[in-house]
Amino acid sequence: MNIGNLFALNGKIETEALSVAGLQYAPIGAQTGQELEQNVEEVLRYMNTAVSAFPGVDLLVFPEACCQGFAPTDFEDALLDEDDPLIAAIQNRCAALSVWGVFGFLIRVRDGQCFENRAVVIDDRGKIVYAYAKMNPWIPFENSRPGTACEVCEGPKGSRLGLIVCSDGDYPEMWREAAVAGANVILRPAHYMDPWQDAWEITNRAGAYFNQVYVVAVNTAGLAKNENRSCFGRSMILGPDGNIITAASVGTPGLIKADLYPGIIDKMREQAVHSSPMYSYAHRGASCPNPDGRERGKTPYRAGAGKG
Repeated sequence: MNIGNLFALNGKIETEALSVAGLQYAPIGAQTGQELEQNVEEVLRYMNTAVSAFPGVDLLVFPEACCQGFAPTDFEDALLDEDDPLIAAIQNRCAALSVWGVFGFLIRVRDGQCFENRAVVIDDRGKIVYAYAKMNPWIPFENSRPGTACEVCEGPKGSRLGLIVCSDGDYPEMWREAAVAGANVILRPAHYMDPWQDAWEITNRAGAYFNQVYVVAVNTAGLAKNENRSCFGRSMILGPDGNIITAASVGTPGLIKADLYPGIIDKMREQAVHSSPMYSYAHRGASCPNPDGRERGKTPYRAGAGKG
């Protein structure tokens, strides 16, 4: 079986279909509690719309900071606490709709002056099963406290979800860390701004191709109230060959949806067939007679190698 005529598979494969929807729009750059509540109401409305538009959808992915946007100043009153009732409202809606979701919160940090740019995965029972703090805040404009690890969580339909946020995707090591941790789907909620449309597509396609993984990249679209930068949208879902399965329009709100097959990614990484970079990453030289098809053990790549 060939995927996009680039990656090959041998034998019979059984895998469930993971139905994923991306929700593209522009939240208000919230500066008050009222604007925060308006954003949360918009999130709940989009959840209802997506489940109605795509019956049986498994996973909804929202843009970065979907509950608060990015007001450049005076946003302290719109920060959320971890136990905030507004977060609970989103959890309850996931349970009511029996759908998984990925949402972005700016969380108040009690032991300092910063906040945390956090993305969470909520399951179809309303439980937060994974919380990720953005590891690479956009310098010098994003004064959030960086996270320390990129891990993976079990998702629906055999998926293992890696989560990176916006500018995280500009660093190849972020994609690779999620893939090596076992992600067969990498989610990238974003607030990616004009004029970086080409960089957005390049990094998404490269992340999918180099790491042999599905990518769901959901961006903000438009120039929202209280914000001073416009986001171009063009959310996209990509296959493991780096090809775009579907994409949203530029600059306007919209929904996209695709059916993905996480089991195919797992099988691709197990087989020593042509163009299988994640297999080769763990089994360098497997075609050489001396290794005799055996893996070479610890991958010898080192951060900072070659420095004088």
